[in-house]
Amino acid sequence: MNYYFRLKNSALVEFDPDQYTLSIKPLHTPPEEITLARADARILELLLLEPGEICSREAIMAFAWDDRVVSAGSLNQSIFTLRNILGDSKDHDLLVTVPRRGYRFNSDHLASPDADAAPTAEPVHVEHASSRPARLNLPVEKQQLSRWVRLGYLAVTLFTLFTLWQLYVAYKPQRDLHVASIITEGELSITAVGKSRQDVDALKADILSSGITTRPLLGELFISRTGSRTNLSCVRKSGDAYNLEFSYREERLISMIDKCLGVEGE
Repeated sequence: MNYYFRLKNSALVEFDPDQYTLSIKPLHTPPEEITLARADARILELLLLEPGEICSREAIMAFAWDDRVVSAGSLNQSIFTLRNILGDSKDHDLLVTVPRRGYRFNSDHLASPDADAAPTAEPVHVEHASSRPARLNLPVEKQQLSRWVRLGYLAVTLFTLFTLWQLYVAYKPQRDLHVASIITEGELSITAVGKSRQDVDALKADILSSGITTRPLLGELFISRTGSRTNLSCVRKSGDAYNLEFSYREERLISMIDKCLGVEGE
């Protein structure tokens, strides 16, 4: 079952959790197709199962990485990546952080499947939670049929991915994100995210030249940059999340990192 919601710019999004795809339909430009990483897609699916309800970090990690054990940093990075893709990196209005508890999807952004490109006057709440878990109670025959259908979809998906791979040299998705770990030392982790390898390398150089290696910092930090604006998202050692945006020309990077990680005032 697909899910429908609107971004803050009123673009309609159709999310297919089985194919891990987002179809983003802006008001005045052609639709954009994005394939999410498996864990990112499962996180979004779980939050959309019960929009508005809080999902604990433990429940999200168990659902998104049901095939292996990962650290809390993997969840933080996936949420950060999803917010960048959905244009929610600044105020976290779509994927809402609930301090010390988890995350929830803002149900005000839900839309109906037949919604057109124009925003509706009142958000339409579509209940998906009741239908999704019902798969667990299907008779064995129907479950087997569903398995064959999924295999058929998988074959079609593999063929499509092969075709897209052939076109990839000539076309690169606008929202393709590059992620690089800059520092992972003790209780400090810093990750850069950018639309190109050059963006990530530039962020890495700025951070390493800021003098951060000489400071006793703790927590997890994710950094991205759009034009002259730099975005920092932090998970402090207390477990609280903090986000800020600033102009790189007006503020010192190391001062903003201190503020994001909660060093000032301690």
